[in-house]
Formats: sequence, C-alpha cells, structure tokens
Amino acid sequence: MNWPIWSYAFFLFIGSIAMVVLGVLSIQRRRNRIVVFFALTCFSSSIYAFGYAMEITRVVPELIKFWSKFEYTGMPFISAFLFLFVLHFVKSGRRVSIFYIIAPLLISFTILMIRQTNPLHGLYYSSFSFENHAGYMLMTFGKGPWYWIFAGFNILAILSSSVLIVVYLFHSSRLFRKQGGLLLLGTFVPIVPYIIHVTGIFHLAVDIIPAAMMFSTTLFFVAVIRYRLFYFIPAGRDWMVETMTDALVVLTRQKLVVDANPSAQRVFGSEGVDPIGRVVSEVMPLLDPELEPGKRIKTDNKVWEVNRTVLPSRRGSLEGVLLVAHDVTDLERLAREDMLTGLLNRHSWNDAADTELSRLTRHSRYGSVIYLDLDYFKKVNDTYGHAAGDAVLKELGQILKAGVRRPDLVGRYGGEEFVIFLPESDTQGAAEVAERLRADLEAAVIEIGEEKIKITGSFGVAGSLVTMGLNLETLVNQADKALYEAKHAGRNTVSFYS
Repeated sequence: MNWPIWSYAFFLFIGSIAMVVLGVLSIQRRRNRIVVFFALTCFSSSIYAFGYAMEITRVVPELIKFWSKFEYTGMPFISAFLFLFVLHFVKSGRRVSIFYIIAPLLISFTILMIRQTNPLHGLYYSSFSFENHAGYMLMTFGKGPWYWIFAGFNILAILSSSVLIVVYLFHSSRLFRKQGGLLLLGTFVPIVPYIIHVTGIFHLAVDIIPAAMMFSTTLFFVAVIRYRLFYFIPAGRDWMVETMTDALVVLTRQKLVVDANPSAQRVFGSEGVDPIGRVVSEVMPLLDPELEPGKRIKTDNKVWEVNRTVLPSRRGSLEGVLLVAHDVTDLERLAREDMLTGLLNRHSWNDAADTELSRLTRHSRYGSVIYLDLDYFKKVNDTYGHAAGDAVLKELGQILKAGVRRPDLVGRYGGEEFVIFLPESDTQGAAEVAERLRADLEAAVIEIGEEKIKITGSFGVAGSLVTMGLNLETLVNQADKALYEAKHAGRNTVSFYS
C-alpha cells in the first residue's frame, strides 16, 4: 500500500466533506447572493477534491478516467464561483450586471462540455498515459488548446478577484480590512499550486490544487464566522458609512465596539484611542447601549439624537446593537428659536424661564421680567411694507441680545411683543436695563433701500423676591400691566408694576 498516496487521498476525503459542511452552514446563517456563490465555491471544490481522491486511489485505467471526468463536474466552476463571490461582496448593495454573472458561468460550462467530450476531438487532452507509482496508477496527459484556455481563464478569474479585494481594502473600515485581508489571502493561496500544476515547473506526483482550495474556503469561512462577513454585508455600503455625517457604532451583545465610523470616533471617541474591540463605556462614555430611542445628547456645540436598533441573529436572539446618532443641532435650534429674530420662541422662553424661576425659588432670590411692545409697528408695515417690518424686528432682536447679560433670557412672545427674564435682578435693576434698551432702540436707524426708519418701544417691568407663591405667569402678567401703563403714559417709556 502506498501510504503517502492513501494519506493524501484520506485528507481530500475529509476536506471534501468539510467543504460541503462549510457551504451548508453559511447558507443556514444568511441567504443572499454573496452566500450562495460562496457555498457554490465550496460545493464545486468538494466535488473536485472527492473526485481526485477517488482517482489517485484507483488502479484500473477506466476507473481513473471515470473519476477524472467526475472531477470536472465541479472543477471548471470553482474560479467562476470564486470570482462571483468576491464581486458580489465588493458590490454589495449595488446591482451587478448580468453579463458578469453569465460570462464566467458560460465559459465554465463550455469547458465542462469540451472536457467531457474530449475523446471525440482531443481539444482538451491531446493524449492519455498511465504511470505506475509503487503499485498505483497515476494518469498523465498531453495538454490540448482548451486546456490552456481553461488555465488562462482560471488565472484571470483569480487575479481579477484579488484586484477587486485590493481596491476594496483601500475604501473599507479597519474591521472590514481584516475580512478583506482574509479574502485576499484566500484568493492568492491557489495561484502558486495552480501555476506549478499547469506549467510542470516542479514534477509532483499528485495535484495539490484541491488541498489549496480547501485552505482557501476555510479562510473565507473564518471571515464569515470571526468577522460576521455575511451578516453585516459591508462592502458596497462601507464607503457610504465611512463618509456619512451621522455617527454610527456597532456593538456586540457584550457591548464591545465592533465598528465605529469616523464621525462616531470624532464626536464620541477619545482622541488617539482606537475603540475597536473595547467596551463602549470606556472609549465612548456618552453612548449608552440601553438608550431610549430618540434620546438626545449634547457634545460641545452640537446636539445628537441617538437611535438604537437591535441586530438579531437568525434564531431571533440578540446579536448586537446598532447606534446611529444624527446631528439635530439645526432642528433643535429651529424648535427653540424664532426664525426671524433668532431669539427664543414663546414656548422655549416659557420653558427656560420657568426652569430658571424654579432655581431662584429654591434659593429665595430676585427675578424680573421686562415686557416690550413696539410703538405704532402696524404703521411701519402699512407705510413701508412687511419686508421693512421684518427688518425692524430683526434689528430689535440684535439690540435686545446685545443689551442684556449672558444669563438673561430674551424671547419673541408674538408679533411685535418681546419678553426678557432677568434672574438675580430686582425691579430697580431690571428698570435700568429696560431704560437702556429703550434708548438704544430710539437711537437706532433701520435703512430699507433709500428709506430710513426710526421706531420706539414701550416697556413694562415687574420684579420680586421669588418665593413659593410666585410663578412665571404672574410675573409676565404684572409686566404686561406695566406695559399697558407705559402705553397710556404716551409710549416710548418704561413703567413699573406696583
């Protein structure tokens, strides 16, 4: 018994079974074109390995020829399926032209037909002979023109797959570069054995290509299991994820960071710290995997709305978590601010002032409200038009913002009415602010084309030591009454609530 031959054959037997198992497992995990072509690569490689194992353990020439033909029911399709597997991986999310699917499969089928009908024309094998190796018959053959065509097709398909992966590596995130590296290694592994086999540079008694394909498919499957290659389907979408302004973080169920795009690392990460493989609370402390959907987070001068999506496994259990943070700074501003003046709108002013009033109540401090109404504003609209009226309101907004302290809250209450909440300020202090603002408004000149518009305002002031019995509505009503008195006093003046 030729132990080396039998040992190699046994290795191929086991490998052929393993490749079938890999193909079946991958399909069970997820069904899409990437998986289908990977599984077909496994199945065709398994046929090749099994057929060759049977061939080298036969001693009858006719049986050797039979198993050689059997090998070719799988072998012509290996490089085609491998190319289509890689192509669909790097093009994931984008349509693959039907030409790129049909062309390699048509070539493979043509080679299969020519090989199986070789006795009629000798275009694939020009001759057959058998050599005795320690009691075992090994087939040798002359190479016909279609043998070389098949060799060229195999090399072209494998090299094309390698080029596609190299291009993909330049545009992928760190996590998916590891996947791409395994794919690249897997496509390169069969090249050297194939060139040795085709050219005969080294005379080997057996064909080592089936063993090389077993190693390649194993590498591909490691990418599937270790890096969830088919689950996340990254390739075609990876470039979009890398360049999107939304912050995207993928976590495992153990809350480890599997991937984080540049936006996420820039906004939530620590400078110079690679988050991949780390616990999210250590490297991105602002992000909580248990966040309620729509939760908003503030970072420096930005507001982010974070949405959480559970990534389930095929069995429905938790596989991981996808966190996507969207920049809602502008939306937040639009929801808070009056679009024309840039001041707080009525709703936001009420909320902010009420919060501040609660703080003052706890510490028994003073708080005041200034209520302002423009004098004869309707006449501005009627005389100069609504565009001029808008310009006046914008200018007033600038005057008010420039004339108050940073903690003071300025809002447009409606139409030409404005309110200011002054924390830590009594009636006297608020009156001084109101008088200064009145003078600034009176001195302002708003130019609309060739027209110069001057306008004044009436101010009502109310202030008090904030106690449990005082609320914001009361203060605003008191300031409104003071404003009413200012109008009756001839306008362009400041009145106090008493």
